[in-house]
Order: sequence, then C-alpha cells, then structure tokens
Amino acid sequence: MSSHSSRHSAGGIDWYIERAGSGPALILVPSGEGDCSAFHDLIEHLAGQFSILTFDTPGFSRSSTPSGEHAMTIPALAGHIAALVRSLGIGPATFYGCSSGGRAVLDLVSDHPELVRNAIVHEVALPSPWVEATLDPMQEMADEQIVRTCAHAFANVMNEDPAPWHALGDAYHRRLTRNYVTWARNYLGAGMGGPVDPQRLNNRPVAWTIGGLTPPDRGTSNLELARQAGIAIQKLPCRHFPHVSIPDRLAAHIIATTLPHLE
Repeated sequence: MSSHSSRHSAGGIDWYIERAGSGPALILVPSGEGDCSAFHDLIEHLAGQFSILTFDTPGFSRSSTPSGEHAMTIPALAGHIAALVRSLGIGPATFYGCSSGGRAVLDLVSDHPELVRNAIVHEVALPSPWVEATLDPMQEMADEQIVRTCAHAFANVMNEDPAPWHALGDAYHRRLTRNYVTWARNYLGAGMGGPVDPQRLNNRPVAWTIGGLTPPDRGTSNLELARQAGIAIQKLPCRHFPHVSIPDRLAAHIIATTLPHLE
C-alpha cells in the first residue's frame, strides 16, 4: 500500500507529510537523516494495521526550516512534532523512532504524555563517550567532508548490510547530501540535549530495543538509562536502522508491542 504525500502548516513549519493505511494512529519519526522515505518498506508491512503518519524533519528534505536560534536542535524536535500531531487532530498515538528520532519519542513521552499511547524506540541518540569521539570531529569538517563521512557511516556502520540502504534510491540519497550538513551543523552541532530524566519514563508504555549486531560499547548509554527507568531492553537482529534492514521484523515488533495498548 503506497503512502499519500501532502503539505501541512503547523508551528510555523511547512511540513512535508505522508499518510497511509487505516486503524489506530502510528507516527514514524525519522532519525538523523531527516527524510521519511526510508520508512516506505516498513509502511508496506504496517498499513493494513495502522493509520500511519510520517514526515520530513523540520529543515530537512521537503519540510521548511523553522525560525528561531534553537529551532533545529534535538531538544526542540519533540515540540515541533507535538505541534504537528495536535494540528492534525491525532492522538493518542503510537510513536516509533530510532537514534535522534528515538530521542524525540522519549521527549514526547516525558513532555507530551497525552499524545502518546505507547512508544517504541531503537538505539536512542544519547550522550556517550563513543558518540562524542565519533561525531564531535565533524564540527571541524568542511561540508564536503561531512557528506563523505556521513554517507560512509550511514551505509556501512549503521547498517549491517549496505544494500537496502543504497536501494532507497538516487533521489533519496541526493536529498541526504544537504541533510547530512544540516544535521551536523544544527541538530548535532547543538549537542544531544540534556540528560533524559529516567523518573519521567517510569511506568510509561515504552518498548526499547538495541541492535544485536551493533558493537556492545555503542549501546551502553541506552542500557543504563533504560535500567534507571525500569524498562527492559530487547534486541533486534540488526544494527541502527531496523526500518531499513529488517522492516518485516520491525513491523512484527511494533504490532506485538502495540496490540496490548489497544485492548
């Protein structure tokens, strides 16, 4: 089932959005590349079960750049998404996100709980020594070097098999050439945001996974925050982008973890 694209104005942002399916609301939040086309295979597996909304992140691809000094940061992202969801009259909904998208989902759980039926996150972007050592040097790079660095990392480090990532197509990867720089100079440049308060996640409906194929040292910050919040972490047979590499398995996980909240 293909998705239908449109534009929608909310919170001072001209959003590019895609919608598909019917049923309970499910919102798919893009990660650092900021482009929702990476969800197309996942949507095919879920549109028979859910009414799906996804979008390009503000300032990326086909969504406009928000105004304000701190508008394109990870801490601001949940507020932008909340404004979009409210303007569309959606909620409560299931939210899925990985990486910085997962961080936005946790912030929605903490700051906008009335919008969240349940949350599903994978390898949330959190401050850690590995993240700092890997990503901080990009602040000193020229734009062309950022693009080369990110293109390699997204294909070969964040995916266990680069083939599905490359198969997202030339148009998608052309958009990412600008997005990588936007991500590094703005969202990443402002840092991962403050620490997540585990107390605000306690007793909240959060399903949390990490990749079973991701090197163990990269999941330490996720494991520690989840432990503090009393959330059990599961493993998926992937690295950082299960919606790209194992969309069928991720879809089954989303369905299984959401069904109890629909009863």
